[in-house]
Amino acid sequence: VRASAEDSLESQSLKQLQSSNSIGIQTAGPQQEDEELLQKLMLVAEAASLITERSGMLEVKEARDRMQEVLAQGRARNLPKERLAQTERQRRRIHNLYQDLKGHLRIYCRVRPLNNKEKRNKEREALKVDGTKLQVPLTGDMFEFDGVFDPTSSQEDIFDATCDLAQSALDGRNVTVFCYGITGAGKTYTMYGAPGGDGLTQRMIGEVFRKARLGGDNVTISGSMMELYNNYLVDLLRPIDWQGRQNPMLSLRLDKSGSVQVEGLAKEPAMDETELQAVFHRGLEQRAVAAHAMNAESSRSHVLFTVYVTREVEEGEGQVVSKLHFCDLGGCERLKKTEVEKEDRRLEAIEINKSLSALGDVIEAVAKKKKYIPYRNHKLTQLLQDAIGGGAKALMYVNCSPAHSTI
Repeated sequence: VRASAEDSLESQSLKQLQSSNSIGIQTAGPQQEDEELLQKLMLVAEAASLITERSGMLEVKEARDRMQEVLAQGRARNLPKERLAQTERQRRRIHNLYQDLKGHLRIYCRVRPLNNKEKRNKEREALKVDGTKLQVPLTGDMFEFDGVFDPTSSQEDIFDATCDLAQSALDGRNVTVFCYGITGAGKTYTMYGAPGGDGLTQRMIGEVFRKARLGGDNVTISGSMMELYNNYLVDLLRPIDWQGRQNPMLSLRLDKSGSVQVEGLAKEPAMDETELQAVFHRGLEQRAVAAHAMNAESSRSHVLFTVYVTREVEEGEGQVVSKLHFCDLGGCERLKKTEVEKEDRRLEAIEINKSLSALGDVIEAVAKKKKYIPYRNHKLTQLLQDAIGGGAKALMYVNCSPAHSTI
């Protein structure tokens, strides 16, 4: 009986959302228009309150989009924040529910096109995209993801699949976006783009500021950039000596709330997108890059660019601080494949593979909802402890080369 009643209530929610459209804005003056808009806000919030995790994804998305639309109307008319508060709280709840229905931990795959070298060598494409599945006809293997982007996909397509997470960060959720794969698979291109074309990080920076402006909240935004090299953290916004070391060294700790704090890390405030882009590019210039046989610009470290969002909440309730991480992971290839000869380069490759193995263990434990999550197995997973699992959102792009020689 209870289940039937819940289903009945949920079936009413979309009708109530649609009926709120019938409340027209009359021409009887600004005061009456405001009252009618406030009535619409109330109806939308009431309808959204009926939506639960048992609701369909389309219903949840429509409710969220409708609330965003009506809230935008209210802010455009400069309605008092306290009159918008109930609808805004419901919008945050529904947005978070929608992200959870899509998956609080999502794994996408992106297959790049054959590059010029592979074409000159007359390489054959060894991968086949079939919806959310990636087939390897040569071996008979098939892998399933939350989504697969074929070689024709654009940077805009990747951004469209990710951009909702900017709102999650503004709503107070920690978020991590990874790019993973072998060297030369397109990780750095996906994350940072190329000259003349922005990557995912730059586009998301713009989205954070755009959403912050639309939200009308008192928001402070800053950025930091770190490199994890041979299990050693380097602040890319501070000077580095000839050995790649810094004084004082960065150290990790958990505060009382369970949030990861990096002692000694420089955080640069940014008033707008341009300033944060400048912080990002300044850190990127210091990234350690090793030349080896697979790719002359292959990363030999993990790089983490973080956007910090501090939002003032209702009077007397303090602040909400969240983090949006962009993690460009080092290449995950075998030593023989990379033709590493020097001892220091061999140690770098070993350390990268060790950290990626630890990350894989954490992601598997979170996906299987295990009670124990092995965050402490490596500094990389310690660093991301509050941004993978729990109420956090994580999205990984597995970048693949289609070339036959990479199978």
